[in-house]
Amino acid sequence: MTGQDSPRAAGDRIMRAGAVVTVVGLACTLVAMLPLVVPGLSLPSALWFLAMITGVGLAMVLLGLLVSARSRRRPRTGEPPVPR
Repeated sequence: MTGQDSPRAAGDRIMRAGAVVTVVGLACTLVAMLPLVVPGLSLPSALWFLAMITGVGLAMVLLGLLVSARSRRRPRTGEPPVPR
């Protein structure tokens, strides 16, 4: 990895991290729903808060998509601009 990564690569990293956070949040959501199925099961309150990171992960994925899309719109330095 170099010190100056392209914005597209940065967007890809944000999307990958967001996908991981989303999957972890979904797993926590499934575990947090267990007390609804198993009435005698008691889970800590922190699990409900961990389940809320699903939305954070989805926001990270959307941010990564935005960063990648914007990097494709800008002309790269050293190349002539594309006529519209």
